Amino acid sequence: MGRGKELTKEQITAISSLILGEKDNKEISAITGLALRSVQRWTKKCKDAGEADLPLQKKRTGKARLTSQTTLKVLQRQVNLEPRISAKELREKNPRLLQDVSVRTIQRRLRDDLCFQYRAPRRKPILTTLQRKKRILFCKKYLAWEPDKWKKVLWCDEGTFTVTGNRGGKVKLCDSSDPYHPKYTEGTVKHPDGVMVWGAFGYHGTGELVVLSKNLTVNKERYLELLADHLEDCFIACQGEIFQQDGAPAHSRIGQCLV
Repeated sequence: MGRGKELTKEQITAISSLILGEKDNKEISAITGLALRSVQRWTKKCKDAGEADLPLQKKRTGKARLTSQTTLKVLQRQVNLEPRISAKELREKNPRLLQDVSVRTIQRRLRDDLCFQYRAPRRKPILTTLQRKKRILFCKKYLAWEPDKWKKVLWCDEGTFTVTGNRGGKVKLCDSSDPYHPKYTEGTVKHPDGVMVWGAFGYHGTGELVVLSKNLTVNKERYLELLADHLEDCFIACQGEIFQQDGAPAHSRIGQCLV
């Protein structure tokens, strides 16, 4: 038969105080509400310890862990090499080490012992080798610039935003719900409408945000019109002196026009 619930420090102190008050075991059990067998056991411990020391509940060791430090190091190394690997795949990959360990336990060890956090991958643009080289050259070229000079740079770019009207988020369904009922679904279109937005910003503020007509994109001619109509105001609003744009085709084709 397993041991009962552990006594708290306050309960042990109460037993010790009642013993000093010359209460017998039955009286202590009635006053504290503890089982007579527990009171008898702790009365003996208190008397053996004497008045100087208060006996404390020994911490239970519990069941031995199935994952050793060596196993944790193996898991850490494999997750570092393959961040997308699942706990189930780790178990299948290491049958000798993890054959008696549940998938849930592996997940707890990864989270609690190895401090791995489960997160969705951050989205980053895929860069070609040439694009990487250009970015490295850009960094090296302007590495020595002082912060005050960077504060004078006016940055500009444009982006396309699709217009779908979807709210996003999640819906709540019960077991009897039809997941394809219109109130539980989110509409999609094959080619959603989009608007292109151009803007500029600097250290001291932001310039005007220009929204183009629906489904209209920026080419060389439209880009020149944007700059002619809005660039000067953006320089004034952002207190900029140096114009910076990325290497989009519409931008690179007008390089000579801005010189």
